[in-house]
Amino acid sequence: MNKTAIFAHRGASLHYPENTMVAFEAAYKLGADGIEFDVQLSKDLVPVVIHDATLNRTTNGSGYVGAHTVEQLKSLSAGSWFDSAFTEEKIPTLEEVLIWASDKEMTLNIELKGAITQRDHVVKTILPLLHEYELTKRVILSSFDHNVIHKALKVAPELESAVIVTAALYMPERYVKEVGVSGYHFMSPLLLEEEAKALIHAGIKIRPYTVNSEGLLKMYMEWECAGIFTDNPKLALQVREQLNDKE
Repeated sequence: MNKTAIFAHRGASLHYPENTMVAFEAAYKLGADGIEFDVQLSKDLVPVVIHDATLNRTTNGSGYVGAHTVEQLKSLSAGSWFDSAFTEEKIPTLEEVLIWASDKEMTLNIELKGAITQRDHVVKTILPLLHEYELTKRVILSSFDHNVIHKALKVAPELESAVIVTAALYMPERYVKEVGVSGYHFMSPLLLEEEAKALIHAGIKIRPYTVNSEGLLKMYMEWECAGIFTDNPKLALQVREQLNDKE
């Protein structure tokens, strides 16, 4: 049976506004194995769930996320840009998502974002919440900032973690082990099958992003990737079911 985990990228973001509670709830109801979402800090150092450094694209606000307090961020709509039906959706705090996820058997891939000058603050604010809600065994920490991941692992080495890459790295197996992570999240299609197999053979969990076509979903599942990030978890679950039916 194919065990490639399906992660809803920013929730079920094809049909719902990304990084909102309605998108996460939709992914859960579809049966996704996990959700992926982005966390950065407000001006008053509260971890909030939003992708961009600025508010302009996914809210009715403007300016930098980090220039606003959590109270100011909460006054904005995080759904009206997508559809007027989601006008009441707000920017979630990380704590709100953790509370929601506490009674749900889902893996949470938390992508750490924010200014490089805030690395210490990110680690000090996020890790205690994961322990408070007893979710450390269901969390994967990932980031394009490999330094913040390394810092987090020094404090909480028990956490599963991954580097995110946008290029075809030379000797990625060695690099991943040097950073100290167990996961390698790569931009599709920047791995050849033999490179993917070498990583898997080395015990590294590879997960491509962001995969929305049926053909690529099928290919990565046949490669036996540990997981796949997709905006369309419904399609990915159907593809996985079809593959399992053929076995």
